[in-house]
Amino acid sequence: ARLTEPLGVRMAEFPLDPKLSKFLLSSDAFGCSEECLTVAAALSVPHIFMPDKELSERSAKRHYAVKDGDHLTLLNVFNAWEANKRDQAWCQARCINAKAIKRAGETRKQLSSYIQKLGIPLTSCARDSTKLKRCIASAFFSNAAKLDSDGAYRTIRGGMKVHIHPFSVLHNSGTGWILFHELIVQQKPQVFGVSTVEPQWLSELAPHFYSFKG
Repeated sequence: ARLTEPLGVRMAEFPLDPKLSKFLLSSDAFGCSEECLTVAAALSVPHIFMPDKELSERSAKRHYAVKDGDHLTLLNVFNAWEANKRDQAWCQARCINAKAIKRAGETRKQLSSYIQKLGIPLTSCARDSTKLKRCIASAFFSNAAKLDSDGAYRTIRGGMKVHIHPFSVLHNSGTGWILFHELIVQQKPQVFGVSTVEPQWLSELAPHFYSFKG
């Protein structure tokens, strides 16, 4: 099949899965390429959160959690890691996998080089998280799911019953609509890299895929 010009050709430049590639390429339009680089890098490595059964106050997963989901939480944690000079002792105290987050930092640097070669400027949305959330929706629109009456979620594409992974900050949150990065099929299908989404954004940003009434 022919790649769609120019998006398909540009996506092929990235050593990432297609949705993360589109996420980065869309970042220019939303003015949040700096934040997207961090999120994409964090999602490209093994889980940066260490198991923390008690989810203590010192845990980064709890301390830096954002109610909007994993993408913004990962951004917060990465920025805090850099603010603490990438200190390994800080990682241990915050239940962070030091090797994984270090690898995320290296991956971010490589991805930054890729997007700049493609002419995408480094821009930041600062505290305007809506821009980042809309960029997430523009890339992951096909990975949407809606809360069902039994407490599980049903994917919009395919109607698969899925659950939010316990590692997600949205686990047991009961939020109505979600987008996810990764589907893990074990004893029961679970999704990770989860964020909330406004359903209206889906039809606005992907009208070829969604149509909502009312």
